[in-house]
Amino acid sequence: MTRFFAVIMLALVLGAPGATMALEAEQEASEEIAPIGGLSFKDEIELTVVNVIAYVTDKGGRPIVDLTKDDFRLLHDGKVREISHFKLYTEEVFNSRIEALPQADLPPIPDGAEMQPQPDEEPVYIVLFIDHENIHPLDRNRVLSRANQFVRDNLHPPVQMMVATFEKSLKIIQPFTDERDLIVQALRAQKMKTGGRISRDQDRKRILDKMRRHKEDGGSGDINDARNVWGLIIGAAEEEAVNLMFTLHSLRATVSMMAGLPGKKSIVYISNGLPMVAGMELVYAYSNTYNDPSVLTQMSRWDQSRNFQALTSAANSQGVTFYTIGAGGLKHGSVATAEYAGVQDNVAVGVGQENFLDSLRFMASNTGGQAIVNTNDFSKAFDRISNDLFTYYSLGYALNVTGGDKVHRIKIELPNHSGYDLRYRRRFVEKSLETQVQDKVMTSLLFPVKENPLKIDVDTGVPSPASKHRWTLPILITFPLKQLALLPEGEDYVGRAVLFVAARDKEGGQSDLVRQQHEVRIAATDYAKLEHEKWVINASLLMESGSYTVSVGLMDQVTRQASFVQVKKFIEEAVKEK
Repeated sequence: MTRFFAVIMLALVLGAPGATMALEAEQEASEEIAPIGGLSFKDEIELTVVNVIAYVTDKGGRPIVDLTKDDFRLLHDGKVREISHFKLYTEEVFNSRIEALPQADLPPIPDGAEMQPQPDEEPVYIVLFIDHENIHPLDRNRVLSRANQFVRDNLHPPVQMMVATFEKSLKIIQPFTDERDLIVQALRAQKMKTGGRISRDQDRKRILDKMRRHKEDGGSGDINDARNVWGLIIGAAEEEAVNLMFTLHSLRATVSMMAGLPGKKSIVYISNGLPMVAGMELVYAYSNTYNDPSVLTQMSRWDQSRNFQALTSAANSQGVTFYTIGAGGLKHGSVATAEYAGVQDNVAVGVGQENFLDSLRFMASNTGGQAIVNTNDFSKAFDRISNDLFTYYSLGYALNVTGGDKVHRIKIELPNHSGYDLRYRRRFVEKSLETQVQDKVMTSLLFPVKENPLKIDVDTGVPSPASKHRWTLPILITFPLKQLALLPEGEDYVGRAVLFVAARDKEGGQSDLVRQQHEVRIAATDYAKLEHEKWVINASLLMESGSYTVSVGLMDQVTRQASFVQVKKFIEEAVKEK
């Protein structure tokens, strides 16, 4: 299990060259006073356009590409809105743009470089997420053999792909790239991995077998048999719930990493499914075996629906769509799969299979994606995802931004085409500028965000021992004083900056995002001689030894401009335990 390694120390101090000043409480700058220095204002209260992606298919799953703006009806928070921007995207549109570009303009993107889509192209980011802890190796390899062709067919500008896995912790196997061979190699390397799903399925089967034998014996046996079995069920359900908690945490971390990326963002999640209710089939089998329907009420203690709701809410807030693939393929309630082989309780078998697939359906349907379950034709499954990548309608409408964080309800209708299937994201999250800055800081842990209008520099010092296994890493954030807007306050000029810091280790463990408010105060008479000097923020990170990515964001509260810098640091433990 990955440990969360980094704690941002609260002793963050700010000072002018050669001095430090105490951290002051946050105060709002007056908008009626003209600032000294700083950049142009970034106004939060502005007219903006919300773009909603809609997928329209016939009953056979084939995309419909002949609709016009007048065919759609869009409601925002229950009120009809005019569709001011309308566009149909098809694969032909994307291909025509690519063919129009000189090949010299499409070099491979080096590791760590900023990815720039071509003008008028919407970037597309796809994470191929293989859940080794919740998949059978043979099923996984069958899906991955089809995934290779999906990569070769679809990995071209403006698409970028990444390979991530869950192996007791989140691992980024291959960061975002448009090089097909790198993604294919990363997928190929996953075919030899093993996880904990087989062991948990075997434990579940042993419990089901125990109940089957009880029924075959006509209900005779040890008087304590029911009590012992119930204890085993509790243990298995709780283990399953704990495993699920770490799985969902890794998925939320992946969503968080994608927060600051523009364009279309999706996660292709590959597993044998996740339990919507941990131990559900065991409880049903117990109820049938021991004629005790009262135990069915116990399932509420292992109901995971709130955790799945939290995951999809996070995905919707970051504009991330889930495509879920049930790697187990076609199943029927009367046919026992490996984990249910020999089990005679068909009700428990059917309940168990659907319990693990319902979560995949939930993740997809609540984020505007597709759940691909109960199929052995994974080529067609990936074709359905491919259709969504390049064939869709973009519906835009005007929104008066409030400046805060707010969830809005979206509804799209096709009044004259009731026979078509329509998919779209039903929630739109309006974000404040500060929330957008926080998103970009988290994204920069994986993908550098190259926006630096404040011209900040970030340097790390020499780590010093803090405790037996922890080190204090000094970090120096500097920027030209003239880049920050200052307002007159008595005989001083005062500016306010907000510092955001997060860190990530090479295993994928992430710290929480830490926010610190800082005040810059100088005598008005000193501004002329200091405006070209560097202002200094001293920060300290408390870390264990290892390799880290540190992401820093700094926002000017007056002009609302923000800068982002990513640094790498290796902390080597100098003293080994004897």
